Amino acid sequence: MDASGEVADLMVKESLQAGETAVKLAAGGVKHVTALLLALSQSDRKIIGKTSIRKLTKDPTPAVVLPLRNEDVGRFRKLAKEYGILYVIARPKGRTGETVDVISNERYSAKLNALFQAMGYPLPEKPAPEEPVKKGTSRAPQERSSPEHGNGWRAQTRTDKEEKPSVRARLAALREAAKGLEPMAPSRDTGHIR
Repeated sequence: MDASGEVADLMVKESLQAGETAVKLAAGGVKHVTALLLALSQSDRKIIGKTSIRKLTKDPTPAVVLPLRNEDVGRFRKLAKEYGILYVIARPKGRTGETVDVISNERYSAKLNALFQAMGYPLPEKPAPEEPVKKGTSRAPQERSSPEHGNGWRAQTRTDKEEKPSVRARLAALREAAKGLEPMAPSRDTGHIR
């Protein structure tokens, strides 16, 4: 056999194997792209703009409802796209008037505040912070926190109006009481039992 014939056969064989590999890779890529597109079409992952209330309620964050004048709806839609806000414009049945409700999630509240401020609406007032509820005194005192003795962490304060008696006055009273007693003779006690 001729050497050029063997080289030609080898070239054809290699090109067929390369083509086969390319077709397998392309088919696998098409399969993965199709799966990705199918998943994206079913997920409904809209993150900005007008949406349905059903899609908005899938998000677990609490809802925010804000009133908006009817004449500002078009301007709100344009600005909501710029600010990247997901929202629903709703008007309850039977209610007629000059306002509609804008429903969104709490995660967009900062953007909604900025948008409403850009439209000329006043910012909502923050509620006054509530004072924390103080706990009542416990029924049973803690082991080492007696009010009479203190607990070592704070200086002891007396709650009653009485003054603590002076040590000198107490010693003087004990000396006066001791004067009337007979002196005792010292006894020698070695501590042994007899």
